[in-house]
Amino acid sequence: MMAEEIEKNASKFGPRWQRKKEDRPQEILDAAVELFVQQGFAATKVSQIARKAGVTPGTLYVYYKNKEAILQEVVMKALSPIFYDADSILNNYAGTAKDLVSILIEKWWNAVGGESKISGIPKLISAEASNFPELSDFYKKNILTPAYNYIRLVLEYGIKTGEFQIENVNAVAYTILCAFHGAVLDAHSFKIAASNGVQVGLFKGMFHDLVLHGILKTK
Repeated sequence: MMAEEIEKNASKFGPRWQRKKEDRPQEILDAAVELFVQQGFAATKVSQIARKAGVTPGTLYVYYKNKEAILQEVVMKALSPIFYDADSILNNYAGTAKDLVSILIEKWWNAVGGESKISGIPKLISAEASNFPELSDFYKKNILTPAYNYIRLVLEYGIKTGEFQIENVNAVAYTILCAFHGAVLDAHSFKIAASNGVQVGLFKGMFHDLVLHGILKTK
């Protein structure tokens, strides 16, 4: 009798009610990132995330301590795989520095430069940085600083192979990071590029060419 009652009640709620317990954390993160990007971090309530994920607020707190913990997990799960890929490439790469730049720009742009949920995260963090300094520090430590260091490694590799001519590696790495991050922010906020007919694919190609033309050693 009890089994029949459970089955009857489960059918009222549909497939979400019957999903596996281990799927819930990811469903909470998926719901959270969508709401965060749409509404902003401050404006999004835990109850909204829970409702969108199909769980109760109490269930949400079983997995995540608070809203800040949810956002940090969103950022790390979304962006850290990009760095894992970069690690794998850099640890095993033996080709030209020019080709390495092309490979990494392509991979990073495909991951965060389009219209995916992930690409809205830089906008989200930038918008909330002044109101939530701890989130700003978290993003700087776990995303921006590693990205900057990867760029430095690539530039230093090119100097070592004799392909790049760079006087100030730090300044060039900073310029590249700012240009890339700024373009992602613009795509989700100001839309200067889109309003002037600069398509995403065109920017990616021009960004790639400008970087290489600025650092390649001339004969």
